[in-house]
Amino acid sequence: MATLRERVTAPAHLDTPTAIGGLTFRPGSVADVPAVHELAVAVAAVDDPHERPSTDDLANTFSTEGLDPARDSVVGVDAEGHVHAYGIVVGIPSRVTAARVVLVGAVRPELRGQGIGRRVMAWQVSRARQQLAALEVDLPGAIDLSAAEGSPTLRLAARFGLLPVRHWTDMEAPLVGTEPPVVPALPDGLVLRAATDDDIEPMRIAKNDAFRDHWGSQPMVATDWNGFLTTGKTRLDLSRVVVDTDGSVLAFTVVESDPEAFVARGRSFAELHWVGVVRRARGRGLAPIVVGATLDAVRAAGLDAAVLLVDAENPSGAVALYERLGFVGGHVSVTVSAAV
Repeated sequence: MATLRERVTAPAHLDTPTAIGGLTFRPGSVADVPAVHELAVAVAAVDDPHERPSTDDLANTFSTEGLDPARDSVVGVDAEGHVHAYGIVVGIPSRVTAARVVLVGAVRPELRGQGIGRRVMAWQVSRARQQLAALEVDLPGAIDLSAAEGSPTLRLAARFGLLPVRHWTDMEAPLVGTEPPVVPALPDGLVLRAATDDDIEPMRIAKNDAFRDHWGSQPMVATDWNGFLTTGKTRLDLSRVVVDTDGSVLAFTVVESDPEAFVARGRSFAELHWVGVVRRARGRGLAPIVVGATLDAVRAAGLDAAVLLVDAENPSGAVALYERLGFVGGHVSVTVSAAV
């Protein structure tokens, strides 16, 4: 296979989208995060009402290693400078089994139907191709986008050749008035405890090993991982690790809780953003142990529920495991992709 530089056709120069629907476009910047976040919240209220995007996540997107907001994002503003559309093109910095570029963007619902979204996505796809065409790597390349099932974003993406490749199920475990799940006993010699700041790097190493055989996953670089695990909504006190005798992390959960998102879901909750068991420790019952301990911690913190997002096609039986632990499937989101 030839390198992506040799295989991918991309425009040599790319201007910001031309004006449309009363909006003009300019490159984005970190200073736009509050305005883009307000827009993302307004869009989620229509397209994905049980979700509320967080400022932390958006700030982390803009600070992804290698992302240059001036080249990799655009915002559409009205005559008063208010943001009504945006597009971000996120090149995943690690490329071990594939080179992936993720598109993130939205148009204010009241302004849809004027071609604004088509213009933004056309720019995003062109910029994604530019990113891939700059890589001297002999790997598969893909442009990805994820959105709630049935959302207009997915219909628009299909026009650009991005087709469904994965479905993700939002699962929720009610904790009020329920009994803790029965889990296996912790194997001798292992320690189960709350995560601490000192565990952040060992957890990254464990995450990269545990997710090596998960669809679409590439190793997390330290800067991005630290960015995620040091935000205001990250709850290391509710996260759990199972540690071996040599101090290495064998199993872990990374928990987040954003009080601003409670209203959208209708209850207080914590999200198990990552759950993993390193491959050499699989088959020892560590997944239910570490998740069960996390549910105990979330319950003790007075939160009403725990939620997580799981790959509906996960071959390891994750959906069945979570169901046994009290999680119930709900909303579905879809990842669409175009290979290049």
